[in-house]
Amino acid sequence: MRRLALRAQQWIARGEHALAGPLLDEAIAAFPAHPELLRLCALTELHAGHVEQAIELLRIAAQSRPQDGLIAGNLGAALAQAGEIDGALQTLERATALDPTQVDAWFNLGRARELRADAAGAHAALSAVLELDPAHRPARILRAEALKTLGQIDEAESELRDVLAHEPGSVSAWVALVNLKSFQANADDLRVLGELYASDALSLTQRIDAGFAYAQLLEASGHYPQAFAVFRAVNAAKRTTLRWDAPAVTGLIDRILAAFDTAPLAPEPSGPGSDVVFLVGTPRSGSTLAEQILAAHPAASAGSETGFIARLLQHESKRRGAQFPQWAPQATDADWKRLGAAYLERIAAKKGDASIFTDKTLTNWQTLGAIRRMLPGARIVHCRRDALETAWSCYKHNFAQDQLYSYDFAELAAYLRDEERAMRFWSARHPGWIHEHRYEVLIADPQAAVSALLAHCGLAFDPACLRFHEAGREVRTASAAQVRRPLRRDTAVARHYGALLDPLRAALAS
Repeated sequence: MRRLALRAQQWIARGEHALAGPLLDEAIAAFPAHPELLRLCALTELHAGHVEQAIELLRIAAQSRPQDGLIAGNLGAALAQAGEIDGALQTLERATALDPTQVDAWFNLGRARELRADAAGAHAALSAVLELDPAHRPARILRAEALKTLGQIDEAESELRDVLAHEPGSVSAWVALVNLKSFQANADDLRVLGELYASDALSLTQRIDAGFAYAQLLEASGHYPQAFAVFRAVNAAKRTTLRWDAPAVTGLIDRILAAFDTAPLAPEPSGPGSDVVFLVGTPRSGSTLAEQILAAHPAASAGSETGFIARLLQHESKRRGAQFPQWAPQATDADWKRLGAAYLERIAAKKGDASIFTDKTLTNWQTLGAIRRMLPGARIVHCRRDALETAWSCYKHNFAQDQLYSYDFAELAAYLRDEERAMRFWSARHPGWIHEHRYEVLIADPQAAVSALLAHCGLAFDPACLRFHEAGREVRTASAAQVRRPLRRDTAVARHYGALLDPLRAALAS
């Protein structure tokens, strides 16, 4: 058995799981409950995509060897792969306590903590990886992301520069570096990243990632026609990998607005939710900056993008056996009150003792009717920016998820139109409920814009909100580095592209 297990382990280490399978079958036929054989079998199941089977095998192995750090580490990784992040965290913390020399367990713990929005904890775990293995570049890249979230931008750049010094072809390191938004690219950066983008060795996903980063550098360096050409190419490539139906989304918005097409409620909101501020709008419209301004206030707590409203409505839809908004007209005041109470319960730990909690789930513009019924006391801030600048900024960004509409001019314009008409509808139905926070007004007169924002949120003016870049909170959006700096007046770039953006202008105007 020992010989078979050793040979199987060697094949697994080389990535040859198919060759390990027959050896493990032979060994486990003789020793069906041996924990090490179960662990190795679980690794082959994981490689085959059979995550639940792998978890079951690892749990049986862990029962036999509860003090085995390697089994615990593998189980934690499998739980994370299955999306069971809380269980993964607990198991990986146990694994690193049982065996502090496990590089993989520390790395997976860092990733799990990052998924749970614990940048400081992720940084600690990834630092443990690098103490054990200073050449572990994925850990260094992920630690740079944690540093960016924590506002340590210079340290993040240093980490990524170190990776690129040893591995100039690391697409993930280049992407992370460019996403810092603050570093100064030089001619050598442009050359190396341009050569990487043109390399035949890249997969489609890597080429798309490298292309977005390269185009960002070209724009930052003033090479606008070249940047536009690369942006067009990589957006077209990205669009082929996605499923998005713009007319279907427009139809959904039609149904939502029709479901809530009732007499407006009282102009002044009151009741449950008076300590919640929802920031809504389109990505790249200055929403992270608005939340950072509010977070600088001593009485506010920033929740960032919680996604709680959508999850509660999805759960209610499942309970009723009908999709939202089909069931909305039949929901009673008691139903909405129950959902509102569930939301407040979910945010309680994040909010703590703060007077105001901000929720920056931008897509909540679609469900403001439900929010009004659930939390009639909540305040709404609509973050707005020039439509062309917003659309172009979205188009230039390679979003990690959700923003599937942003890789085609016509689809992007359709999404912005849906948001605009929905916000006009909600504003007409609930006069005085929604505060329009315009990015251009903020740039022109920061004190007036910040004062109006704070007043709408029920907060007294505090000079700290004008020094928002000093607020020491975790920021997890694409603007994480930008909101660590004072306001700049030179952020508009669309004008540099001239007639090249005429197709986007036409799509927005149609």
